[in-house]
Amino acid sequence: MITKFTFYKNYYEIIKFLPDKDKLTLYNAILEYMFEDKEPELKNLLQGIWVNIKMPLDTNKRNAKNGQNGGRPAKSLDNPKETQTITQDKPNKEPKTKANNISYFLFLINNNSNTYINIYNNSIIIEKIKEWLTYKYQKKTKYTEIGLQKLINKIEKCLEDYGIEKVIEVIDYSMSNNYQGIVFDRLQEKNGGTPDWFNKKNEKSKVSKEEEQELNEMLKEFK
Repeated sequence: MITKFTFYKNYYEIIKFLPDKDKLTLYNAILEYMFEDKEPELKNLLQGIWVNIKMPLDTNKRNAKNGQNGGRPAKSLDNPKETQTITQDKPNKEPKTKANNISYFLFLINNNSNTYINIYNNSIIIEKIKEWLTYKYQKKTKYTEIGLQKLINKIEKCLEDYGIEKVIEVIDYSMSNNYQGIVFDRLQEKNGGTPDWFNKKNEKSKVSKEEEQELNEMLKEFK
């Protein structure tokens, strides 16, 4: 069991926009996982954040255990030079640009959960959007705040119209073809040019043969 670990700024960047209650829950989850090896039981948004930070936490924990077991010892905090080396450790440190886009995305859906209900209640689509933002960072591009808001609005609307499977499919398709943006038009092309709700609405509005015959009889009176 380890006795200390490094808490990177990008953890704070992701968590700082959460409500105080959720902040406390996530901070406790991190501490219990690192010091007591206790797996947290989180849901929805908090689970999405946890998945994002778990890998660097595991690396941090593994390195600390190796030092305790005779491997490379942890750097001494009494030595300023060694302390600087710890804080500049690169493998576990997310680039600021990537962290900002992801943290602002999480801020948006957390503070507008009624607006983004289809995204907020599904950790799978949350992870897929984070994957897309990571992909954009790797292409050395970044959304502005307004641009990211418009993207999330579009995804929320497409989830409502076409469903999560088709939205995930089009995001994956866009990444696999190295596109700069998500080709939402593909959703309409694959669905005959209309969203699912439109087709369902039309199915419900179809008239029966009896109703059609009655309508024709009524029309004859006007001829």
